[in-house]
Amino acid sequence: MFALIEEENYEREMAGRVEPELSALRRELAVNVAGGALYAEAYTPAGASRAVVVLHGYTESCEKFREMIWYFLQDGFSVYCYDHRGHGRSPRAVADTSITHVDDFDDYLTDLERLMEEVVLPETQGMPRTLYAHSMGGAVGALALMAHPDWFDHAVLTAPMIAASTAPFPRFMGRAIAGVMCLLGKGKERAFIGKPFDAASETFESGFSTSRARFDYYEKKRVAHERLQNCSPSYAWVRESLAVTRRLLSRRETDKIRTPLLLCQAGLDTVVCLPEQERFVRQVAGAKLARFETAKHEIYGSEDEVMRAYVPQVLSFLEGA
Repeated sequence: MFALIEEENYEREMAGRVEPELSALRRELAVNVAGGALYAEAYTPAGASRAVVVLHGYTESCEKFREMIWYFLQDGFSVYCYDHRGHGRSPRAVADTSITHVDDFDDYLTDLERLMEEVVLPETQGMPRTLYAHSMGGAVGALALMAHPDWFDHAVLTAPMIAASTAPFPRFMGRAIAGVMCLLGKGKERAFIGKPFDAASETFESGFSTSRARFDYYEKKRVAHERLQNCSPSYAWVRESLAVTRRLLSRRETDKIRTPLLLCQAGLDTVVCLPEQERFVRQVAGAKLARFETAKHEIYGSEDEVMRAYVPQVLSFLEGA
């Protein structure tokens, strides 16, 4: 039964009730991959009837999805999530924790494959498996749906990075600059569009959620924990994030997706490109689009009015209803 954690009492409910209960249930895992061990979490309550794999977005972590994890658990899901390489408590190829780096976008998919093969598939035999993936995680999730059409029974991609916005610069310019800098051996350096973490510049008004309570709750964690302070890309990350769009919109690749799919779109999104999301939905057989007109990129960080529509729609779709 869905009961929203409302903005009015958000911090009190999250810190006083939700977080302690999640901590008591959480199983922390280390999944060995090239470059180290991914930090992963499993929540497997007795009586769970289905499972969901949660993939966070660029500069995020499992920590940011505590509220959504709570809703999944209340709805009878087991939950598996992890910090992507270069994020949170997972391995990093760059010492500066404010820089998000990846050598090859396929590294993200390879990491997910390792988690699925070593943890999720063995633990969920005979149980419906589903996917909930946000932004960059949505791009990784889409690649997984193409490569492994039998993994998930239903999938929700929420504000997926089918095509990252490069505004105010043309996309070709971003690709060209990032490509040249990588050729010059500067792939791991901070791209010129980024800057070091500065708590003073991390304002609600410039952020990508519409709930101040939800924004403030996670922002306090970012300020307190250095490994949550990703805020800018490396040149290699820019190159790879722009290059993956061609694959995600290839007819040959989208035709491979067999999983029932819901794409949740934020009407006020400035982080990813909405026309490319809509093209992706048109190309995937049977895919559905749900648009949340007043939401910014982080739909799961919206004000209560949007959350009362968004969360039940996500849960209902993943239940197969």
